[in-house]
Amino acid sequence: MISIYILWLFIFLLVAILFKLLNIKRNYLMCFFITIFIIFFIVNLKTSIESAINGAKLVLYAILPTIFPFSVICNLLISYDGISLYSKILGPLICKPLGLSKNSSFPIIASFICGYPLGAKYASDIYNLGYIHKDEYERLLNIASNAGPVFILGSVAVAMLNNIKYGYILLIANYLSCIIIGMITKKNTKNKTNKFENKISFKESNFGDNLKLSMENAINTTLNVSAFVIIFSVIINIIKSTTLISAAFSFLENLFRLPTGLIYNLFLGSIEFTNGCKLISTLNLSISLKLSIISFILCFSSLSIIAQVSSIVSKDSPNFKRYISLKFLQGIIGFIITFIASTFILISVPTFNSSPNYNYEVIIYKLFGLMYLLLLIPLLFSFIINFINKKLHSS
Repeated sequence: MISIYILWLFIFLLVAILFKLLNIKRNYLMCFFITIFIIFFIVNLKTSIESAINGAKLVLYAILPTIFPFSVICNLLISYDGISLYSKILGPLICKPLGLSKNSSFPIIASFICGYPLGAKYASDIYNLGYIHKDEYERLLNIASNAGPVFILGSVAVAMLNNIKYGYILLIANYLSCIIIGMITKKNTKNKTNKFENKISFKESNFGDNLKLSMENAINTTLNVSAFVIIFSVIINIIKSTTLISAAFSFLENLFRLPTGLIYNLFLGSIEFTNGCKLISTLNLSISLKLSIISFILCFSSLSIIAQVSSIVSKDSPNFKRYISLKFLQGIIGFIITFIASTFILISVPTFNSSPNYNYEVIIYKLFGLMYLLLLIPLLFSFIINFINKKLHSS
């Protein structure tokens, strides 16, 4: 059996050397991998169709109820100058310690409440509207980029780990890692910030137009995210059905005497983080190590999330290699924070095998209620302030 693994490894090395010697262009290499993917898709047609249907179900039950209404509300906030309102109320508290301008508070709040990839989306929006400059925008992409509390507490902690206390540790590590990345990349942006803050002027328009544009923008965002969820659902299931890949990772795990499935599931999690978290949660590991690996996946995101962010921000031409490098660093920081916290905190917490009776739906409804309340209050304030200003100007 080992000789078969060595033979396949030798074949892969020969193919890699052949590509290098022939100096094959990158687009040809991509065509080669896409062709392999098409072949696997056809060979595993039934699995591919089922995985696409499962991805569509995930879109219907998870993406549409969260991202679409949240995007509509956030777009309305932007239409009614909610960025300025957030910057005045929360800017000094959130942005000043991170060396960001007050206008950056809105994408950070959106990311902390809803998670990937809306933080990047609204960072791109305020950059294109002229609220922030390019350097700050590139930093903001990493800071306003994290998994949402609904996913961490509901999907991961309750549904996968059967203990919501684990979710709080993951959530804290998720937020702290973003803040630490902000501290690491902190720069003196004061002069540039003042120039941009004085540049913006708010233009009023009627509610019907604002609602129409907000919904159109939200539909585009939701369709974009949904398409990535479906295609990566197909990719991850094709990889799972390919015995050669699992055999190669099994060989590495046996070679380095690692727990069965650790490297393979971490690899799958680096491609699509929902599946990765679910697979890691089933491994026979200590709870501290299990939580730490899940925290790495949540903080790093995955190729699926990175591709979503890339599709949103590519028009702005940010330094995307830097973004990916910092996301990987954030994953390592999240791993360390979670391992230390879980080692000290979980001494008195029940083991993973116990299954407390948590009402999953009640927790989700409470989180949704909190999420929309935090957004509707500033929206209400912005309506009132604009109404008062309009009356004062007319008088």
